Amino acid sequence: MVKSGPTFPERVASVDIGTNTILLLIAGVKEGILEPLLEKETVVRLGQGLKENGLISKEAMQRGLQTLNEYLAHCRAMDVRKVFAVGTSALREAKNTEVFLKQVRETLHLSVEVISGEEEARLSYLAVERDLRESKTPILVIDVGGGSTEFILGQAGRVTQWMSLPLGLVHLTEQFLISDPVQDEEWEKMTQTIRKTLSQVPHPGQPFLMVSVGGTGTTLASVEQGLAEFTPEKIHHFILSEEALKNQLLLYRSKPLYERIKIPGLPPARADVILAGGSILHLAMEKLQTPSILISCHGVRYGLIYKKLQIANCKLQIEKSKST
Repeated sequence: MVKSGPTFPERVASVDIGTNTILLLIAGVKEGILEPLLEKETVVRLGQGLKENGLISKEAMQRGLQTLNEYLAHCRAMDVRKVFAVGTSALREAKNTEVFLKQVRETLHLSVEVISGEEEARLSYLAVERDLRESKTPILVIDVGGGSTEFILGQAGRVTQWMSLPLGLVHLTEQFLISDPVQDEEWEKMTQTIRKTLSQVPHPGQPFLMVSVGGTGTTLASVEQGLAEFTPEKIHHFILSEEALKNQLLLYRSKPLYERIKIPGLPPARADVILAGGSILHLAMEKLQTPSILISCHGVRYGLIYKKLQIANCKLQIEKSKST
């Protein structure tokens, strides 16, 4: 998506290299104001097969290099002066991460910082907090990723608790959802595993606003509205009910992949993993007794620019943290 806007004297970019996708944000910055100019998402599956052998495959590395090369071409065309790039779950876990990072440095002259689960949580929350700064209610951000899921609770610019759990839509799909269409016993085993892991997540104990960041939430919002193409203006701040999400999961369970890819609003590249990703989100809502969730198109890539450029006093304090 390319967005026209006012002329900004400085253009910067951020790249979020995840287990399932690589995301790009090019933005103009002036006097502490961030104006998104271009956003792109590419399903790369860098973490495909990672859980089984602990390695990023040569094919996945090549897909990653190709995508990053395309993103840098956009940056050059738009006169971007600074590019910030971070890697998350897959690059934290893989035994051969340095091989990939070396290829990126030597081939594309791009340095990638592999961030911790705590830093990933911090950036996700920062992106949402900057967007919803007028909210007086505590915000619980849930970031469903390809290799892990983060829960971040905060209020008034301060993170009070965070947790990173080994629940990733790519890993769960590869481990449990083997048949096409998915068999009931595969579904049951996966949901049992998710519920058991989510038992570690405490209820905030007070009213809160639950916000989903990442491709799972935005895809679910797109399907719920039957969008012919990804439309951030209709997805950002969309409210998805627990009942609507439950009905979507029933739809995905009932269809083989070749029929799933025809569902309006569902990108074909996400059709195989949307059931696992949606299940994590639904069971989290069930666990925390949340009847609806706010969908956000912002995430790590937004938080990264806020942090690097120190926009709007974006420093955050984390009081309690936990990674499992």
